[in-house]
Amino acid sequence: MTETPSSEMVQDIDHCGIVAGIIDRIGLVEIADREIGTHNL
Repeated sequence: MTETPSSEMVQDIDHCGIVAGIIDRIGLVEIADREIGTHNL
């Protein structure tokens, strides 16, 4: 993270972070778990 002169924080999350945020927000993991189930490793 870098600090700009206006004291705002800027963070580069690249495209993977954006995709992960969308997946989390729409609940895609929970939907997939419900539809196809889960397994323990």
